Amino acid sequence: MEPHADNATTRAVRELRDRLDERLRANDKPGAVRSAVEAVTEGRLDIVTLYRDVLTPLLVDTGAGWQSGQVAVWQEHLASATVRTIVEGLYPEVLKVRAGATPVGRKVLLACPPQETHDLGLRMVSDRFDMGGWTTYFLGADTPVSQIVEAARGLDVDAIVVSSSTHFHRVALRTFLEQLMEGLPGVRVWVGGAAFARDRDWPADELIDLEQVLAHPERWAETTQATDV
Repeated sequence: MEPHADNATTRAVRELRDRLDERLRANDKPGAVRSAVEAVTEGRLDIVTLYRDVLTPLLVDTGAGWQSGQVAVWQEHLASATVRTIVEGLYPEVLKVRAGATPVGRKVLLACPPQETHDLGLRMVSDRFDMGGWTTYFLGADTPVSQIVEAARGLDVDAIVVSSSTHFHRVALRTFLEQLMEGLPGVRVWVGGAAFARDRDWPADELIDLEQVLAHPERWAETTQATDV
């Protein structure tokens, strides 16, 4: 990418984030959704940049504001609902990118463990896998381990991505993962989510590095063949 293109993208990211913050302060969900969707459909940002550099930081900042008491619960819910509508509205664009991607011949299932209701970040990860040429199966929030195991077997997936948003769920996740691994020998299990954003004290081979997995699917395949979960 040329330097001027980098500058243009940086400017577009900043302008859209400012616009979304402005619209959310005004409780204007339609205006926020329209601004984000048009940024993609008019070519100012691609979906990856929108997800990674605009929507994810927006959700993180909103969550931090809620934790500090600066953002009310209803405001956090409105922001999340707005982002979800943006993501759902852009799914046809995701399918267009997917149609031009080279298939990697791998299947991934994405789900949240029981009592984990925050699945929006995981949904964006699912779209990233889609656009990277993977076959994806998104189960969403609050999924019993038995159902994940059943789905993974029935769909013959190569990998599972599990998301946890809070430290409480992160602690419970250890037992959950052990149950998954016991029920699905040979299937790669990755974890991610806000619970791991700062505290990385977790087995390195279980923490997903999304950028690396998507950039080097052939390297991941070699690692999978040689490594047992």
